[in-house]
Amino acid sequence: MTAKSQIVEQLGESVVLLPDLIVAALAANDRAKLRLTLLQEAAAQAAEPSRSVPDLSRDLRAAGLDSSVSRAIIVGARAVGGGRIEVPGSDHLIQDLHADIAAMIAPVSVAEPEAAEPFTKRLAAITATAPPSDATLAPSAIHDMTVADPGGPDSEHRLVMDLHKAINRIAERTAAETVDGARALGLGPNDRPRLKAFMAGLNRTAPLAFGHPGLGTTAVGVGPRLIIQNDIGATDAHVIVIHVESLAVSVTYTDVHRGRAKFFMGLFDGFEIAWTPLSERSAPGLAEDSAFYLVTGRHEAKNEKKLDAFLERLGSRLVFLIDWNKARKILQGFVGKPRAVALLSEAAAHDLGHRAFLELGGGALVLDAVRRVAGPRASYGARLDEVLGEDHAYAFLADVLRLTSEGLAAGRSRRLMRDEIQAGLVDRLQSAEGDLIRTTLRHLGLSRMLAADIRDALVGGRLASAAERAVLAGRATRLEQKGDRMTLQAREFAGRLTEANPSLRRMIDQAEEALDALDEAAFLFSLIRDADDDTQVGPLAALADITVDSVGQLVRACEAASRAPLDRQQDMTEALQAIDAVGVAERAADAAERAMIASLMRAPSADGRAVALGMELAHSVERATDHLAHSALALRDHLLGEQAA
Repeated sequence: MTAKSQIVEQLGESVVLLPDLIVAALAANDRAKLRLTLLQEAAAQAAEPSRSVPDLSRDLRAAGLDSSVSRAIIVGARAVGGGRIEVPGSDHLIQDLHADIAAMIAPVSVAEPEAAEPFTKRLAAITATAPPSDATLAPSAIHDMTVADPGGPDSEHRLVMDLHKAINRIAERTAAETVDGARALGLGPNDRPRLKAFMAGLNRTAPLAFGHPGLGTTAVGVGPRLIIQNDIGATDAHVIVIHVESLAVSVTYTDVHRGRAKFFMGLFDGFEIAWTPLSERSAPGLAEDSAFYLVTGRHEAKNEKKLDAFLERLGSRLVFLIDWNKARKILQGFVGKPRAVALLSEAAAHDLGHRAFLELGGGALVLDAVRRVAGPRASYGARLDEVLGEDHAYAFLADVLRLTSEGLAAGRSRRLMRDEIQAGLVDRLQSAEGDLIRTTLRHLGLSRMLAADIRDALVGGRLASAAERAVLAGRATRLEQKGDRMTLQAREFAGRLTEANPSLRRMIDQAEEALDALDEAAFLFSLIRDADDDTQVGPLAALADITVDSVGQLVRACEAASRAPLDRQQDMTEALQAIDAVGVAERAADAAERAMIASLMRAPSADGRAVALGMELAHSVERATDHLAHSALALRDHLLGEQAA
């Protein structure tokens, strides 16, 4: 027996009335909520006459209410004696409110007579205690009608909420037809293609929920309007209601999470939507929290094709709201809140989402990869963006969201996906270490410039003028300061990344010491007197040549090493050969330093200061090659350690 036949058997001939009653009840629900809003706004206006009156005309017209009369109710509200409020037409307003509630009870009476009886009694009790028809109300009376506290006295608002849930439950069971998975009632001639467009988007991305409940859709045609409601999740306050009329779409969205509401508003690139400000509302009756956030958006399409495109987009975005806050909290533990939200936005933009990530373990999935891959190479307790750097951590987590979504959809084994994630982390770690090596490269570029400047000031056996050497000393100081800034950043990063393997930290430190030694040499070079150049120019030029070659060899080693983690044997060989050449240059510099000292000792000098200066200058340049050699050996330790690992 079909579900429709079972309903006919259970309800008899009255079932033919049920679709129209449900349609009327949902329309009455819209009106009742607006009438309650009018009462609240009237009370607020009486308390603060200078406030700006909200424009409810669009919602009122959509619900079939007279917007001018309704505005007069708010604008005309004023405080009178005895602590009461005069609300023009409040007697008719309350009567109409009770009539709307009665209309909401009607389909429940037909479908579930036993369930309807308590609703009928509650309405009778509320009506019996309604304020007298004298157009004045106590503020407490308005509060009592509009409050929704399940622990307090009954109210019109609470009754409307309970009836709305009952009507939705009945509508789900008694839908006259199903349109692409949506339960549909009373569709007009224009409603079906619009509902199909919405469902096309929803059905396209719904598999990304990976079994999570939600996304059930109910659609009702109410005159010229199509009303679409979607069950995004299990929470009471997570609701979306869509009204489609002519070429306009109105979206009302509520959520207990402000961040998710803002995320939802950002899912419609390419479509113009006029959003109201995100406002906080209070509802003590909610199971999750007493506060929620509400926003309304309106899109005006230019034609039917563009209207369908927007509805398709709208339907396709809902799956990305499921468990959003849970995913955001997990991701922000690795990269911080702004980047976590950006990751979720990017995953939604690429139709990947985050549900597969959660289904496969979420944070535990990432932590397991970090423990297995980065454990020996990262400081304990360091956040992922501190270990890899912000960009690499973001890119890694984006890959995780992609691998989990595509993998789970394709039916790949969980073990394979974990292996792919760990391999991706290895790549990111190597890329991060490559960034450190490239930072050292930029630092070495400063040393190469300074060493070349010293060498060029000795070209052809001629000592540059005192003024030129003074300029060189000033430039050396600026280069050394620039190098310091680069080193501080690299040291902070390397300290987290290489706790168990300090080779890269030593490489950076020694490169910094080399630049410091060259800066000192440039200063001493500026102090040489022209009269001393015969004994010092030749040996110093040879030493400067060796230093330039040493820096160049270390640059080549770092360039090859930055590619070596990709397991290219040729790059590894090139890096090791260049490292060896730095060692050869260091030994040549030792010999050149001794030659310069010997030259100074052989030459007659009436001033011991010139000899001391020359010896200290030779030592400073040679010391730079020592540090370059130590930096090269640290790089060698890192490369060979990586190969052993």
